Amino acid sequence: MIKFKVFPLSNYGLLSFALGCCVALGQAPWALTTIAVVSLLILFYVISYQKIIRHEKIIFMFGLGYFSLSLHWIMEPFFVEGESYIWIAPFAFLALVFFCSSFWTFSTYLILKISRSKSTLTVALALLVGEVIRSYCFSGFPWGLIGYIWTDTPIALLSAWVGPIGLTGMTFILTALPFSKINNIRPALSSLIIFLVLFSVTYFQLKTSDRLFSTKIVRLVQPNAVQEKKWDPLYSPIYFEVLLDLTSSGEKATVDLIIWPESAIVPFLDDATAEFKKIGENMPSDSELILGIRRQNKNNIYNSLVLLNNDGLVSGSYDKFHLVPFGEYIPILRYLEKLGLIFTENFSNIGFSPGNAVAVLSSKIGLFRPLICYEAIFFQEIYHESRPEFIVNITNDAWLGDWAGPSQHLQQVKMRAIEQGLPVIRSANTGISAIVNPYGETIASIGLGLRGYVDVLLPLKVKKTFYSLTGERVNFFIIFIWFFMIFFRRKKILIDDTYH
Repeated sequence: MIKFKVFPLSNYGLLSFALGCCVALGQAPWALTTIAVVSLLILFYVISYQKIIRHEKIIFMFGLGYFSLSLHWIMEPFFVEGESYIWIAPFAFLALVFFCSSFWTFSTYLILKISRSKSTLTVALALLVGEVIRSYCFSGFPWGLIGYIWTDTPIALLSAWVGPIGLTGMTFILTALPFSKINNIRPALSSLIIFLVLFSVTYFQLKTSDRLFSTKIVRLVQPNAVQEKKWDPLYSPIYFEVLLDLTSSGEKATVDLIIWPESAIVPFLDDATAEFKKIGENMPSDSELILGIRRQNKNNIYNSLVLLNNDGLVSGSYDKFHLVPFGEYIPILRYLEKLGLIFTENFSNIGFSPGNAVAVLSSKIGLFRPLICYEAIFFQEIYHESRPEFIVNITNDAWLGDWAGPSQHLQQVKMRAIEQGLPVIRSANTGISAIVNPYGETIASIGLGLRGYVDVLLPLKVKKTFYSLTGERVNFFIIFIWFFMIFFRRKKILIDDTYH
């Protein structure tokens, strides 16, 4: 095989950065899976032959490239409020990119140090551990996991068995394995055979599985309310009328459940009696409606979801459990408030408060697991002892711009459907609203920046998936075994060094 010449660090840095960008192209909205996989193969090829530059430096530049492209949408929220916050956008973007890349860098440095091995499989383990830490540490940010490059392909069905972390680990292993032994073709053939078997099995499952639907009709409503005007007293009544009109349009007598997006109306829950009455008047008879609303309790404010009957009365509610740091609350201020070191009567100084726990609500068409916006990315928090019939995700992706952000958010929602074997009903203020079946396929949708509604038969759930029963326990066990093997390999190396 042809070996790389030894280039200066700057050249390897540029190459690693470029490879990171190419892997990011596997994420939505590009979905160039082949380019992403080939780029990972090239990365491990470089690592297997590079003996001078430390691997963690290559991984750091690779991470910068990957997160710079995949998370570029993070600047969008700062443009919503106008000139006041625009100057923060580049600093927030760079901070997040460096922060996410540091997980990969730190785990690579630490594991290579412990193992005294520079094998590509050891680096693959290090990257997987970095993704695990990123998913859990500091409240977690599992956005854009490497495993999501398989969304909308048959391989994505494997997440029903191993979840997104397992799928990420398999991706790293299969692209690192061919270069685990220099000048040996067997690992490459093994990797190819494993991939072909997995692809064939999942493709067969995708093509032979029945897509079953209930007799219940769900209506998704997308008002396309411009974020800058949504809370404006001049425009908010207009958007409310739009929501009412879309709710009462068409063959409404056949609709069983209507979904409005996150923070659909301006008043707080206790002040929305008049609005709820009007909503009830515009709903089909014997139907229900889900909407997002803010709720205030003493000095706390909650980002909530409520279920209304057709009399406009609340029959169920849920408070968002996993909040967005710095977006919905300031971590330091919230911590100081809990310690009793600060107190304010103005909740806007502190931000939202988290709900007590995850929950399942009961509607006339079955139990559902509510997820508000950002909560949909936390695969580890979806499970509930009472298995629902479907998942409801209400969101306001106007904060995420009009391209990559909303597309990636929907991409992750599709994976939640596969992992749990449950259909997902998703209403987004400006898009993308969609109904996704348990195989991650979009049954119907309303695109970005559009206003309208769509009526769809509710897909039926499938049997409990292996992942819905085990969660991340199997993945953590495999990672532990991997560490165990590395420890004994290091011990053997130390013994060999002693006697030589």
